[in-house]
Amino acid sequence: MIKIRQADENDLGEIKILLKELQESAEPHNEVTQIGFGKIFKEMNDFPHFYSNYVAVKDGDIIGFISIIFYKTLFHSGGTALINELIVSEDYRRKGVGKKLISKAIKIAKQRGMDEIEVGTEKKNIIAQSFYKKCGFNNEYILLSKTF
Repeated sequence: MIKIRQADENDLGEIKILLKELQESAEPHNEVTQIGFGKIFKEMNDFPHFYSNYVAVKDGDIIGFISIIFYKTLFHSGGTALINELIVSEDYRRKGVGKKLISKAIKIAKQRGMDEIEVGTEKKNIIAQSFYKKCGFNNEYILLSKTF
């Protein structure tokens, strides 16, 4: 049975392994380093109004991770939830883990009174785009980025 729960500092080692899997598929490749990893996670936990991190656990092993940012704008005064990172271990993909994590994110966003939930992925990542569409997301916006 897969359980979704809030991530904590004890999960950082396994989350880092998942992030390395994400790193390998990302364009451009971003370096996931140990330096600052725990500090960033702590900073996120210090601001629960803006950040939520959850893990999918099966038999004591972390098999998925989702990070959500909550923010308000004048146009969306209720707020927007943004799925910043979603990773499922390669061994557990196409087994409903990602959908469970997305469902949790949507549930939390609704509980917080958000107007919408968004997610972005690389243009080349057709598999992720297909997955998000199956979860009810659509191509409403184009997200542009500039890497520094």
